[in-house]
Amino acid sequence: MPEPLVDHNLLNKELREQAIAEALAREEAAIQKAKEIRELVDKSKELITTLNKTPTSLINERILRLNKDLAKLPQTKVKQLDEELREFIVTHMKLSEDLAANRPWTQQRSILGEARASNKGKKTSQDESEAMAAPPVSSQYISQYPNLKPTPDYKGYSDQELYLRQLNYLRSSGKLGSKVENVYKPQRDTHKPMSVSNATVATLLAAGCHMGHATASFRASFQPFLYGVYNGIHLIDLNQTIEQLRLACKVIEGVSEKGGVILYVGTHKNWSIQESLVAASNRSKGYYVSKRWIPGTITNYIEVTKQIKDPKMKQHVDMENTPVESGRNFFNSIIKPDLVVLLNPVDNRNCIKECISACIPTIALCDTDMEASLITYPIPCNDDNVRSVNLMLGILSKAAETGLNKRLDAIQRLKEEDKRNQEAQLQINGPSENLDSAMV
Repeated sequence: MPEPLVDHNLLNKELREQAIAEALAREEAAIQKAKEIRELVDKSKELITTLNKTPTSLINERILRLNKDLAKLPQTKVKQLDEELREFIVTHMKLSEDLAANRPWTQQRSILGEARASNKGKKTSQDESEAMAAPPVSSQYISQYPNLKPTPDYKGYSDQELYLRQLNYLRSSGKLGSKVENVYKPQRDTHKPMSVSNATVATLLAAGCHMGHATASFRASFQPFLYGVYNGIHLIDLNQTIEQLRLACKVIEGVSEKGGVILYVGTHKNWSIQESLVAASNRSKGYYVSKRWIPGTITNYIEVTKQIKDPKMKQHVDMENTPVESGRNFFNSIIKPDLVVLLNPVDNRNCIKECISACIPTIALCDTDMEASLITYPIPCNDDNVRSVNLMLGILSKAAETGLNKRLDAIQRLKEEDKRNQEAQLQINGPSENLDSAMV
């Protein structure tokens, strides 16, 4: 007889139902396992809470009773159980050998035995319970810090442990964070100015030297130094500023090197500019006018200086800036500066006119509202900004200080050369003088 035909649809249905049943069984097993783990965690939390609330004396009694029970059992079985537990801890809990070695039943015995042996029975039960309740310390820390005394879990960290935690934090995270560099410090422009060789367009741009005045106050002679217009304000070409600044620094350095008198004129009301003005004059051994320019200070010097009664205000100095005695007619003579540096030329037009009539060269910070043709060495720059004025004044005074140092070095070399020549002359004339004295 022929074999019955197999219903493929029925077979596929049975396989599908079997797969669904297996999937449901696996899902139920996973849910049951998660439930058991959750119950175990809750039970562990309850046990830990109960253990934390249990007095230390009762815990001590239980541990002693457990040790007595373990002592009654065969030690081979206890050792075998200990090895099995260690294997389980290392394999399933994924702990290192150092942490797995800190098992409570072995650690408590060692701590208790060491405590009893060290104190020779003088420790109280409370001290023993604290020692047994102390958390296990890694052998790495014990070997590195032999005097470390670990504290129990229910107590706070000791000073030693806090110090070690701080060291660990510094090793791991102490170098993290950001450090701000190239911070602008205003006092540097006054007391430690940069040299003209270090000045760049970026430095001038950061100081705001490019900002001019409104287009309505523009002067035609400032056209070569103009860069453009932005929002109704003229912008200064900083490339021209750098070029003119270097030229002015060469001039002021040469005047200072030749022993010329440099006069700084700045009548700003800002205290920072006043401080920079005083520091610049002291740095270059020059003079300054900070309050008000008295008309006729240069062109009518004799009449203006009649009001000065302080003898220190009328002194004559040599090339080393040392006060020396002067002739009788010195105080009646006209003294003119060799170079005048103006910080705000718009407010000191009388000074500019007197310098022109007396043929005195001038260096000035010219803004877009100033006639640059009236200045011998104009420096196109913002003369209203405190930072830009301090920067320019510091650079100019630094150049003057360089010329002053060159002059003092040259004088020192001349003195040493004269001294050597005199010593050589004495050595040459010495034997002949001795011979003449012997013949007499």
